[in-house]
Amino acid sequence: SGTVVIETTDAMDKAKMMAAMASEPGLMMFTDNTTLSSLLSPDDAAALNKGLDARGIPPATVAKMKPWILSAMMALPACEVARQSAGEPVLDVKLASDAKASGKDVEGLETAVGQLRAMASLPLEFHMKSLVETMKLGDKVNDVNETMIVLYQRGEVGMFWPLFKAVLPETADDQAGYAAFEQTMITSRNKVMAANAMPILAKGNVFMAVGAMHLPGPEGLVEDFRKAGYSVTAVN
Repeated sequence: SGTVVIETTDAMDKAKMMAAMASEPGLMMFTDNTTLSSLLSPDDAAALNKGLDARGIPPATVAKMKPWILSAMMALPACEVARQSAGEPVLDVKLASDAKASGKDVEGLETAVGQLRAMASLPLEFHMKSLVETMKLGDKVNDVNETMIVLYQRGEVGMFWPLFKAVLPETADDQAGYAAFEQTMITSRNKVMAANAMPILAKGNVFMAVGAMHLPGPEGLVEDFRKAGYSVTAVN
């Protein structure tokens, strides 16, 4: 490949990433008197603090953090947290860094701020409920991650969404929340990714890596590229 494409090249430059996030601090932190605990019932606040204690995180250090940031941290298994803490890059940064070192062009489809804005646009109640449910999973987070790895290796990424619904308790209210999440974080971003990828793909000789949940389904990138006239074939 002559060009490698990832979701956002902002992730390659930590200083640039932090500067972008600092430009809109409200995307990551509560900037008023709100704290995570103030948005929860006493029982849920206790569950949150218990989950943080189990991971060795003092609750006071994350009290002002927006729930979607903390949820992303808590969804990682301990081994991955340790790996990243040791300075190892996440997968897309690794791919892009290797490409750059090999003299390839590196392109991005989104901005990090754009990704955070999408998360922030979802109802706060949905994010808080998701955070508490993630905390209540405890060690089952490891089981979820291992199951996702197995499904990915089998080429069954379309099963990720049913997996989440099977693992997390669901009520009628949750269905609307999940639908909003899927529309905002998956489907809408698919359209942006596809549109931004087209002129890059038109040049040919491109390797593109995005999160697996962007691939399957009638609104997924595979179908988006087929609708644009490309042949899309699974390679084992």
